[in-house]
Amino acid sequence: MSLFDDVIVNVAAAVDAVGKKTTEVVDRSKVRVSSVELKNKISARFETLGRYVYDTHAAKNTDPSVVDQYVSEITVLINELKTLQDSLNASNGKTVCPKCSCSNSADSLFCKKCGASLDFTNTYTTPIPTPVNSAEPEKEAEKAEDAAESFETAETEETAVSEVEEADVQDVIDSDLSGE
Repeated sequence: MSLFDDVIVNVAAAVDAVGKKTTEVVDRSKVRVSSVELKNKISARFETLGRYVYDTHAAKNTDPSVVDQYVSEITVLINELKTLQDSLNASNGKTVCPKCSCSNSADSLFCKKCGASLDFTNTYTTPIPTPVNSAEPEKEAEKAEDAAESFETAETEETAVSEVEEADVQDVIDSDLSGE
């Protein structure tokens, strides 16, 4: 009976460990799904903002308060996305370089790509913009363009990496088929 009891205890411990790991995987998956949903919302807001700016500029009827509202909404969504990505990286034992966005191990003091300090005791978060005077719409437009460019650059880099990986796979398949 003693051997049987030991087996039962070990199986119960294994089931507990598997259950905990499964919960972690499910939680990370939920964060990833939320991250994708936020990226889609951000893209939609950028598109709406761009369409509004184009339409109002063409009609020479721009209302800076509406643009400010769109920018504020986008900034909030970007901050939410950053928080989700930080929690996902932390759960994976990673930290992201604030300068070049390279993923590093959580115990790294400096970025492995650019060498920037990963000391996050003095972190800077993007503040939610406050409405500006109508005398400064050009500056706000530049800020919105910079934010859009940063977002598009991140998406472009992800797409480029994906395309390179697909091309590498296709090269291997082609070389296997040709007998090289």
